[in-house]
Amino acid sequence: MKTIRSRAKTVVSPVFWVPLIQLGVALLCAAVGLLFGIHSALSLLLGGLIAVVGNAVFIWRFFKRVESQSAQDMLKNAYQGAFSKLLLTALLFGLVLGSYDDLEILFLFAGFLVAQAVNWAAPIIYKRQTLG
Repeated sequence: MKTIRSRAKTVVSPVFWVPLIQLGVALLCAAVGLLFGIHSALSLLLGGLIAVVGNAVFIWRFFKRVESQSAQDMLKNAYQGAFSKLLLTALLFGLVLGSYDDLEILFLFAGFLVAQAVNWAAPIIYKRQTLG
């Protein structure tokens, strides 16, 4: 007798898509920045990448072993992730500001804020999709 097994789908949390969407937005901003010049575009891209890397580190730190953790361990991971994100963001800003001579600071921060806005808007967009 043959048995039929159903394969359970692995559900990926929407939070893992946020850095990829942020990366896409950063690349789109850099493409638009080409209208203002190559240094503007590169500044936008670097600002966006700083946001992407910081957010990816936070997600990795927070969700590395969620299945088998107590609430206290999850809270500890959240604090460690937030601290890692903040420290890495500051270090990356310092590295970019100190090493790139033709940097356009307004475009750098604009790229960071636009990529970060994806992180802020994600819960609203996800909630609409699930209610919708």
